[in-house]
Amino acid sequence: MDQVIVPVPHEIQEIIAELSKICDGERLVEVLSKARRYLGGGANPAMDQEIAEFNRTHYTPFLRFLVAQMGPQWFDFLTSDRMGLWDSFFLEGPADQAFLVLMDSLVRTGPCVRLDRCVHVLEKFLQNGALAEVIWEVCQQQLEATPTPILHEAILSKICSLPDHVANCLQKHTKEVFFPKNYYPRVGNAILCVLKMVSVSLRDGKGCSISFVSQLLGKVCMQGRHRELFSVLVPRLTTLVQSDCIWQRICWRLIESVPDRWMEPVVTGLVQMADGPATLSKLLGDLVLKNKKAQFLLTQKMLFLQYGTKRETLQNILGYLSMEKSCRPLLVKALKELLEVWSSSSVVKHSPYPQLLYLSRSIFISLNLLNKEETEGCKQEILFALTSGTRLYLDSSLPPVRCLGMVVAECLSRYMEPGGPSLSFQYQEDEEIKDLKALLTPPSICAVNPEGAKESSQSIIQPSKIDNKQSGEPKADTGSDSEVDSDDDLTPYDMSADTELRKDKIPAYIRDCLEALLSNDVEKLEGTMTSLSSLIRSNPSATKEVSAELVKILLHLEDCPGVENFTQLRYAAMVSVTVIDPIPVSQYITGEFYALNYSLRQRMDILDILVAAAQELSESVNPKKGEAPEKVTHDLQSTRSTHGNLNGDASADWRKIVEERIANKTRRFAKSQKATTPASTPNRFHAVVGHFFFPLIQNYDKPVVTFDLLGEDRLILGRLVHTLGILMHLALNAMAASQMGKALLEFVWVLRFHTDPFVRQGLLFCVSTILLSVPWERLMTDMSEEVLEMKCWLADAAETDADDHCRRLALNALLLMEKLRSNLQPPTSEPLC
Repeated sequence: MDQVIVPVPHEIQEIIAELSKICDGERLVEVLSKARRYLGGGANPAMDQEIAEFNRTHYTPFLRFLVAQMGPQWFDFLTSDRMGLWDSFFLEGPADQAFLVLMDSLVRTGPCVRLDRCVHVLEKFLQNGALAEVIWEVCQQQLEATPTPILHEAILSKICSLPDHVANCLQKHTKEVFFPKNYYPRVGNAILCVLKMVSVSLRDGKGCSISFVSQLLGKVCMQGRHRELFSVLVPRLTTLVQSDCIWQRICWRLIESVPDRWMEPVVTGLVQMADGPATLSKLLGDLVLKNKKAQFLLTQKMLFLQYGTKRETLQNILGYLSMEKSCRPLLVKALKELLEVWSSSSVVKHSPYPQLLYLSRSIFISLNLLNKEETEGCKQEILFALTSGTRLYLDSSLPPVRCLGMVVAECLSRYMEPGGPSLSFQYQEDEEIKDLKALLTPPSICAVNPEGAKESSQSIIQPSKIDNKQSGEPKADTGSDSEVDSDDDLTPYDMSADTELRKDKIPAYIRDCLEALLSNDVEKLEGTMTSLSSLIRSNPSATKEVSAELVKILLHLEDCPGVENFTQLRYAAMVSVTVIDPIPVSQYITGEFYALNYSLRQRMDILDILVAAAQELSESVNPKKGEAPEKVTHDLQSTRSTHGNLNGDASADWRKIVEERIANKTRRFAKSQKATTPASTPNRFHAVVGHFFFPLIQNYDKPVVTFDLLGEDRLILGRLVHTLGILMHLALNAMAASQMGKALLEFVWVLRFHTDPFVRQGLLFCVSTILLSVPWERLMTDMSEEVLEMKCWLADAAETDADDHCRRLALNALLLMEKLRSNLQPPTSEPLC
């Protein structure tokens, strides 16, 4: 009899209904074997039309049903030898659907038998190489008339982030196969398998799409896994594209199809992993001409911005541009731009030394790759670099920068006039300079024999010797008289204790110091900075005449590495001039704190100077002339550790030493104690406190182009808050203390919920200084509502603030507030508990 054909949907519904209520292990195996025929297995496989309908419509819902039913009961029914039947539904069907079901099950399932089984099947799925089948099926689906981009995007996301998903589910119990170092090389092998299928398909005359493979490559590289991926792809692809034009087309199309948003990590990874420019050229082809993003990366960003790139990577980039004739104009253009940037005064002034060294390496490699005609076309740029750029480097105060300018100038002069006269400098070579000179003949790029390379390297690198006859210097006599007159047998004089005589004179007048500070003479500047602080304090009247101009010069004075302790000397001088003439100086520097074009370091210097000057002005005894200002708080010491006692440990007065010795050796039967009361002097800070405090608190909420206190410059905001708290503390018993406290309390109330704990710590510190500096009666009279609101905020901060230090500060402020309130209340008014 003919077999009765049952519709696929009806039979699948019957199988699901029976599996839902099954209670027998043998029957469970029979029903699963019956359903397995739709996978094409078993003794009675289904017809091709039925298998296609099952895969298209019923496969994913059936897998989800199997996952939902897998529990302790099924785990007992399906013993270890039968569990493979359940696994086969995931390993023998359409790989893309099975992969999505397994990944969704991991996310939706907690720790249980079901999760363990899904992880086990996923492990076997990867070990069987089914990941390549997933990618290939997506590539085939993209050729259909109605592709499903949402589904493909989900598969792409799951493949790229599989280790993260598994780690989130398994935590510390993740298996090694899911580790990124093991998983992403497996993805690379899957990509190679798919590319081999593409190669076979193209040889058979069939169309194929590899855009999904390109997307997968780009997204994995974007996630920072290019090393694991390219460690598998680059060696294998390099071998395959050697002599096979089809593989060359596949590789070039693979890179070209990467979306622009992921092009940078792909190109960067290939440049870093390629073992030479020739390999990179075979992998990329003429990508630099076809793709604008790749051209920008290889000729702009990686040459001018990413100066942390290794030397080998730089050789790969420039060597790749020189491999193809069509790309060589880009190499010439890149060299011209490199010379222009290298000769820019702004670059020399503001760029760090590693970036300047990187630019010099790029220039050396590019010059070595150009032929004679291309070098002739760059002579104008080379001449400009020699005339203008070299001067900038030689004028630099940094010895490494000056040495770098000399080396590059020597090289450029030799390329400017080959075989003619060239520049020659005297400098000390270190490892970096030797490595830089070695780039003139890199064996990985230049096809030159070793002997010729050595000779050319010596002819370019070694400085030319000046003929004695042309220089007019007499030749040394090498005869016997020189040997007789030799002084080698004389004992050298001990000069170890000698000190170098200073040629410069220390200025005697303040106005002479202004001129010395603006000069480029390092020795003169050092002498001026050493004596400037004591000179300011010993000549207060002369200082007041030029105080504003002097502090302006000091504030804008750049660091001079040639002057020892330059930063400390500059700080001491600015504090001294602020103490001598506080009103105009404080008005100037507080106004400059919110001005344009100041660095964060300069703004922090302003705050430190104001605090140190306020501390010295508030002292009851005037400091001695020439004495360096002391620090006021522990917080300021921690943030400004470079400033200390500038004059060192001064020797004790000899009279005091003599008197102490006499007192120790004198025997007395009775000695009256004399009450030593220091002479009282007016607090000089109270008269000028408003000039220090109020300008700083006025414009904090007005963003400037280069300065945004309420935005990214939160470090400066925290320092400002602490500075205001210190000034408030130093204003104790001042007439303006109440007004300052009210303004500071409003300032604190605006910023009380700031996200930075350093800022919140400063705000709580300000609250404590307000309570200590402003009388409690004035607080309760003028600011009673604000004080009550502040108390509620302090109580909330003491309980809920995320920072431990903030909680302690809030609790201390609450205790201080309670103590002040209880001290003012009469004993009878206290409620009985």
